Amino acid sequence: MLLGTVKPELIYLGATMQKSYVNLLPLIILVLWSIRLDAQAPSSGSLSGVVRNAKGDRVQNASLYFDKTEYSTHADSEGKFYIRSLPQGQYRLTISAMGYDLYKANIAITAGKNMTHVAILKQCISALDEVSVVGKSGVLEVKETPFNVVALDAKSHYNATLDVAGLLDKASGVKIRESGGIGSDMNITLNGFTGRNIRVFMDGVPMQGMGSAFQLNNIPVNIAERIEVYKGVVPIEFGADALGGVINIVTNRTRNTTLDASYSIGSFNTHKSNISLNHTFKSGISLQLNAFQNYSDNDYKVKTVYRLFAEGGNNDDGWSQNAGWSTDSAWFRRFHDTYRNETVMARVGIVGKKWADRMLFGLTLGQEKKDIQHGSEMKYAFGERTAHSKSILPSFVYDKRNLIIEGLSVRVNGNFNYQKSGTVDTTSYKYSWTGERVPIGGLRGTGVSYGEAGFGVTEFTNRNESATANIGYRIDHSHSVAINSVATNYTRKPVLADIAQRLYPGLPTAADSMSRSSFQNILGIEYRFSYKRRWNTNLFAKHYRIDASGPQSDEGLTYRKNENAQKMGYGIATTYFFTDLQLKASAEKAYRLPNDRELFGDEILEVGNITLRPEQSNNYNIGFTLNKKLSPAYTLYVDWSGYYRDTYDFIQTALDRIGDDLNGISVYRRANHGRVTRLGTDVETRIYYKNIATLGATMTYMDIRDKAKYKDLSGNLVNGNYNYRMPNLPYFFWHVDASYYVHNLMGRGNTLNLNYTFNFVDRIYRNAIAYGDRDTKDFIAKQVYSDLSATYIMKNGRYNVSLEARNLENAILYDNFSLQKPGRRFSLKLRYFFIKR
Repeated sequence: MLLGTVKPELIYLGATMQKSYVNLLPLIILVLWSIRLDAQAPSSGSLSGVVRNAKGDRVQNASLYFDKTEYSTHADSEGKFYIRSLPQGQYRLTISAMGYDLYKANIAITAGKNMTHVAILKQCISALDEVSVVGKSGVLEVKETPFNVVALDAKSHYNATLDVAGLLDKASGVKIRESGGIGSDMNITLNGFTGRNIRVFMDGVPMQGMGSAFQLNNIPVNIAERIEVYKGVVPIEFGADALGGVINIVTNRTRNTTLDASYSIGSFNTHKSNISLNHTFKSGISLQLNAFQNYSDNDYKVKTVYRLFAEGGNNDDGWSQNAGWSTDSAWFRRFHDTYRNETVMARVGIVGKKWADRMLFGLTLGQEKKDIQHGSEMKYAFGERTAHSKSILPSFVYDKRNLIIEGLSVRVNGNFNYQKSGTVDTTSYKYSWTGERVPIGGLRGTGVSYGEAGFGVTEFTNRNESATANIGYRIDHSHSVAINSVATNYTRKPVLADIAQRLYPGLPTAADSMSRSSFQNILGIEYRFSYKRRWNTNLFAKHYRIDASGPQSDEGLTYRKNENAQKMGYGIATTYFFTDLQLKASAEKAYRLPNDRELFGDEILEVGNITLRPEQSNNYNIGFTLNKKLSPAYTLYVDWSGYYRDTYDFIQTALDRIGDDLNGISVYRRANHGRVTRLGTDVETRIYYKNIATLGATMTYMDIRDKAKYKDLSGNLVNGNYNYRMPNLPYFFWHVDASYYVHNLMGRGNTLNLNYTFNFVDRIYRNAIAYGDRDTKDFIAKQVYSDLSATYIMKNGRYNVSLEARNLENAILYDNFSLQKPGRRFSLKLRYFFIKR
C-alpha cells in the first residue's frame, strides 16, 4: 500500500534539502535535546573511557557492549566511548576489535554518576596472516544491520594484481562482465540486475559521473580496506535508487603512517603501478595520497569472422565488388587496442576532533587514452579510432558522531566531477582483421568517414555535481531515526560535433549540438528498532525525483524534449541473532531512475533514449549467516540468500543496426520492456583450518523470465518470448578456491601463500531463447577456466613478491554479446609496505 500522495512541500524539501539543513538544525537539536532529557532516568548513570593497546596507542572503532543487555556503542576515531542511561547495577563489559583478543571487565554503575574506564586490549597472536574470515572482519556495524550485505576483505588481496572489479567477482551473487582486456567497458551483474541497477560508492560518496578513467576495473584493490556488497534492499544513507544493490568501497582510514608501493608486469605488455601514503600528525591533520597507472597493448588473440576484400575491381564507393564476410571464424591478433590511464587522489583535513571525526577536502585527477578495436560486434575491425578523457573531481566530506548532544550524528559530503571526453576517427579507410584496408569513396579526401569505419571527431564535456546530507539521532539503545537526501545534477555539452552520418549526412546534426541535462533527488527517512542486541528492524520510505532534458528525433525531425517523474517507495528489513546464526529478511517497493548514459548515450557506441521511464520493482529477500567454530582448529562460515524480484518497465539493452550488414554499424540502445521476474539464490561457504589453509566456494543461480505478454502498450502485438529467459544475462555460475600457507619459510616472519581458483559460467543465450531449437540457438558457450597464484611475504609483510597465472586452460571467454576477453596470461608483482603505528 502506498504511503500516500506526495505533497508539493515534500518535493520542495527533496530538491532543496542541502540548503534547508542549516535552517532546520537548531530546531532539530532543540527537539532532540528535550527527548534526551526526558529519556534520562534519575536512577541511571553513565560510563565513559578510552580503548588502548599494550603500547598505549588508541584503538579505533572498537565495539563495546554489556553482556545480556541491549546496551552497546562503538569507540570513535580516538578510541573514546560513552554509554549513557545505564540503570544502576553490576555489568559485564565486552570489547572486541580487529586484531585483538576479546576484552572483558566487570563494571559497577552508580546512579547519577559518570563512571570512567580505561581498557587495554591484547593483540591477538593467533590472527591469520593475510587472511580474514568474512563476517568476522571487525565491521560489526555492517554485519548487525538487517540488510543482506557481505563484506569483502581487501587487505588480504593487496599482493595480487587484482583491481576492485576482480575482487568483486569473487563475491556470491556478483558477476563482473567486461568487453575485453585492460581498460575495457565493464558492468556488474548482481542478483539478476545489471549495469546501472547497481550503484557504486566510495566511502558513501556516489561514483556516478567520475569518468571511465576511474571505473572499477582500473582501481587497484590496494586503495580499499574492504568492499561492502548490499544485495537488493539498500539503507537510506546511500540515497540510492538501486534495484539490484549497492557496492561501497571503504578506503583506508588508519591514523598510522603507511607507505604502500607496488609495480606489476604481465602478458600483452601490461604494466600497473600504485603508491599510497597516509600520515596523521598529532595535531589531527591528516594527509592521504593514492596514485595509480595502467598500461596495456591488449594484443591478445581473438577468434572471429572477418571482412573479405577481393583484389581490384573496386566500385565508386571504394568497395570491392566481391566484398563480404568469411564463412568460418579465424584467429587474429588485436592490432589497435592500446590502453593507458593515470589517476591521482589526494585528501587533506582534520580527524579526531571534538567538532569533527573527519573533515577532509579531496582532489582527484584522472586521464585515459585508448584505441578502439571494434564496436558491439567483433567482426567490425577499426584501425584508427581512438577515445580520450580527462577528469577533475574536487570533493568534501564532514562526519561527526555525537554532535553537540549525545546520539546526534551528521554526515555531509559533496563532489563536483568535470570530465572532458571525445573520440577521433578521421580515416578514409575501412579495415579487416586480416590487416587489409580499402578506401572509402563517398567521403574520400574529406578526412571524415562514416558508418562503422569512423565517427569523425566528437568532443564533449560532462559535469556531475552530487551532494549528500544525513542526520541521524539515537534516542536510546532501542530507538533511532534518520533522514537522508542525495541530489545529483548532470550536464553534457558538445565542444566539437563533426560526425558523419550515413543516413543523415548533414554535419553537425541538431542532436549533436544540443546539450543534455538531468537532475535527480532521492529523499529517505528511516526508523530503527533494536532489542537486546538480538533483534534489529528498519522501516524506511524513499521519495524519487528526476527531471531530464535532451534531444528527441521523430521521423527525421530533432527537437528538445523534457521529461520528469516522481515516485514513492518504502520497505522493511529485519534480522535476528542466535549464538552463531543470524537470520535476515527484507521487502521493499523500489524505483530505479534512468541515468545519463541510458538517457543520452555515450557518444561512441550507445544511443540515448530520453523517453525512458523509471523501473519499478517489488523486492523480497531472505537469508542467513552461520559463523561457527567447529573445534580449536576449524571454523565454518556459510552465507545464504534467496530473493524474488518483480520488475516493471525493465530497461533492457539491445543491439540496434544503422545501415546494411556491410556498411552499417551496430550500436547499443535501451528501451523499457514490460515486466521481468527474477527468482534466485546464492551461497558462499568457507572452512578455515587454523592459519594454514582455507577452502571455499560460491554459487549463484537465477531464473530471469520475460513476463510481458505484449510487445506494445496497446496490447495488440503478442510477445513471442513470453515466459522465456531474458537474453545475454549469466544465470548460473560458481567458483571454488583453496589457499595454503607455509609460515616462517626461510626466516621468521616470512610466509608463502599458494592459491588456486576454479571458475564455471554456464552458457548464455545471446538472443531471446524463444527463437530456434535449444541446440541451435545463438549462445555464448559454457566457460570453464582456472587461476593460480603464489605469493612470498617477507619481514611480516614489508616485502612481497607475487606470481600469477590467469586462465590456465587458455579458454575462450566471452562477455557482453560475445566480446572475447584475454586468454592465458601471466604477471609478476613486487610490493613494498611500511607502517609506523
